[in-house]
Amino acid sequence: MEAAAEVMSPQELLAAGRRDLAVRDYSSAVETLAKVCEQLAKSHGDIADECAEAYLWYGKALLGLSREENGVLGDGVPGDNEDDNEEENAEENGENAGEEKSEEAVKENGVVEKNEPESTTKDEEPGSSTAEPEESMPDDKPGTSNGEGDESIANLENDDDVDNLQLAWEMLDLSRSILQKRLETGGDATRALLAEVLLALGEVALESETYDKAVVDMMSCLDIQRELYKSDDRRIAETHYHIGIANSLATNFEDAITHFKNAANILETRIKTLENPSSVTDDATVKKYTNSDPLYTVEGEIKELKELLPEIQEKIQDMMDYKAETIKRVRETLFSSNGESTVSSANGAGSSKAEPKPAASDISHLIKRKRKNSGEESPAPKRVNS
Repeated sequence: MEAAAEVMSPQELLAAGRRDLAVRDYSSAVETLAKVCEQLAKSHGDIADECAEAYLWYGKALLGLSREENGVLGDGVPGDNEDDNEEENAEENGENAGEEKSEEAVKENGVVEKNEPESTTKDEEPGSSTAEPEESMPDDKPGTSNGEGDESIANLENDDDVDNLQLAWEMLDLSRSILQKRLETGGDATRALLAEVLLALGEVALESETYDKAVVDMMSCLDIQRELYKSDDRRIAETHYHIGIANSLATNFEDAITHFKNAANILETRIKTLENPSSVTDDATVKKYTNSDPLYTVEGEIKELKELLPEIQEKIQDMMDYKAETIKRVRETLFSSNGESTVSSANGAGSSKAEPKPAASDISHLIKRKRKNSGEESPAPKRVNS
């Protein structure tokens, strides 16, 4: 496969990498798109216009792989490994119960075996080079993300000191830098790519739990999309949904509700457009999907959109419930802590106090989040974006 990749052009590799990404084969997508970036960087330079799109898709693939690995490795955190170690120790104790030396060995192995699940994971995981950086994050800030560094992009895939989430941010930020310089001459195609980059950067910020930064990047994406696409375009609805997620995790319930409602309204409008035969004939999005995807049908899109609406409505209800619960807790706290002043105020002698800001509620169940080890450092994009 490597020999075949060598003879493929960057355009062919890019298409292959995007196909892998579409079917969520993130490991293959990362491997293929890394070769694309390497070839283009050698031919045109690290910050050439030709590299912008490849960096975008490589960054998306790295983000997907980071999510996938965190989901898999999340099952191997210290609580689960202890259960496995206890079972292994019990088996060894059963086999060697009659020997005094083996009893001592079991005690010693109880410490050694705690490291065995990690080594097994590193050997079997396809992207195992990214498991180690989570334990020892690089101390130096990635100043090369703007294209001003001395290191070539060709060496990035071999850099074991950078984890996938950090590398995804660097590639996407580099793509953004290139596209922003190209805006004056690039036209709508460049702006559309820049919108995708900004949305992906927002998703990276979500993964690194910098929610305010995620909102900023996604709002920038939304501003561009509103200028490029029709008001009922599902890409705008998708961005509203992501912004709603970011605000919900930041406990900005009002903003989350607003964006979720906007997403739902756009999808409802889109469904009406697709159900109108005369509108479908002239719809640019339908023509685009029909030409690019042989499996696309209008009926299929209508069905998909109708299935998405209940999920969004559920998010809206969740936000309203959490908002009401937060207000209720604040009132209960206020009355319970100021009982005497409440009584005195009823007699006209109480002093008015400003109502404190609502406390943050736990809404982590709304979004699948990666589990962290107790000693794990914060993701690198968190430091970079600060």
